[in-house]
Amino acid sequence: MTAEEMIKLNNERRKLLNEKNREYYEKMLLYLRLSPIPEKTTEELLLEMLDHLLIAQQEGRSAEDVFGTDPEAYCKEVVRSVGKRSPFSFRRYAFIFNIGLYIVFFMDAIFRLAVHPLLNRFIDLPQPKGFSVDYFLIPIVMCLGVDLLLMLMRESTFKRFRTRILLRYLIPIALTYILPTILFIFLNKMIPVIPIPAWMSLLIGVVLWGLHKWMYKRVEIF
Repeated sequence: MTAEEMIKLNNERRKLLNEKNREYYEKMLLYLRLSPIPEKTTEELLLEMLDHLLIAQQEGRSAEDVFGTDPEAYCKEVVRSVGKRSPFSFRRYAFIFNIGLYIVFFMDAIFRLAVHPLLNRFIDLPQPKGFSVDYFLIPIVMCLGVDLLLMLMRESTFKRFRTRILLRYLIPIALTYILPTILFIFLNKMIPVIPIPAWMSLLIGVVLWGLHKWMYKRVEIF
């Protein structure tokens, strides 16, 4: 069975759980899916855990009776027993970087072809001279930020609402947007520009998007 088929089966079987057991199980499901273990292994574990829980439910037992009163500790032990995936995966980072790369070329093309002319009708803006090298910071930040975001989301799964909001949204937003913005403000005049027309940025974005779709078709990345 593929990971996609197991996810579909899990979604169907999960409907058989009562509300309390489903809430307990779905927190464990979220934690494990965000953990650094292979997707197929994760789905196999989740299906096995779900089967045990469904049998226990038929016997009148709860999720706490099966997995204990500390689901976070249980999940951490499961991850340790499986063995963590290497934190440095060239394939994963190349996948993320490629996405960010074609996005920044599309952003540059859209800004210079549509946004800048529109804004220039209302305020006098300097004409962009080409593709700004600082755009390459975006795919780099994406590579660094995705694993961090997954970790923060995982660690916030069993936390209280306020803590969960802080970890899941505020910190990633600060790291992903505020810090690069501060760097851009201070280094703006030092950043070189690649003198290519906007239509070429658009063309490069399309080519990179096509290559990305072709290279990573049916390839397990995460």
